[in-house]
Amino acid sequence: MTSTASPTGDHAYFQAIEESFIRLRGAPLLLSPSDWQLARHWRQEGIPLALVLATLEQVFAQRAARGAKGRIQGLRYCADAMERAWQEHQSLVATGARREQPEMDVSSRLEALASALPESLPNREQVTERLRTLEGSSEDVERALMLLDREVIALAADSLDSATREAIERTVEGALAKLAARISREDRSVIRDRLYRETLRRRAHLPVLSLFAPEAEPQV
Repeated sequence: MTSTASPTGDHAYFQAIEESFIRLRGAPLLLSPSDWQLARHWRQEGIPLALVLATLEQVFAQRAARGAKGRIQGLRYCADAMERAWQEHQSLVATGARREQPEMDVSSRLEALASALPESLPNREQVTERLRTLEGSSEDVERALMLLDREVIALAADSLDSATREAIERTVEGALAKLAARISREDRSVIRDRLYRETLRRRAHLPVLSLFAPEAEPQV
């Protein structure tokens, strides 16, 4: 049995996975089509995003503890660990039943996101105020967050000094060069934009503005 997922929820789920994978890997690497297919499978199976992100953290931590060389090249490396984690999760409930997820506390997650914004962000007070006053269903809020996330990235980009901007451009162009054989000319501009945003996000320590992001987890 698979879960019914909305396009908005799908986008946030996949984006959070990609962001986490890039952060853990420590270098830009966009998810490949097969990676996205795997993430879509996890989504359709109903694997909670929190479990996916926690399992990714565990895989990278265990690999680092072993002193493994090189970098993980794709989500497929984590597939077996994810399957085990999901089976263990399901074993906690009755056979064939799924654990009901608690209703999302949207206001608490918005507050957590507001607190996660770096002090150096231009117009931080206005952004945090907008975050805290978002209303509506979780899907409405998620849609608004997607737009606000783009605005925050633009604010951070506008505040860069020339040296930092050039360093980001070099990082992005280097990553694009490595991907050149795998992407079409038509896709290059789209992928370049994504690489630029994710490189800038890491340098500026910006959280992903999503109710599903790790930074949105309320502190206990």
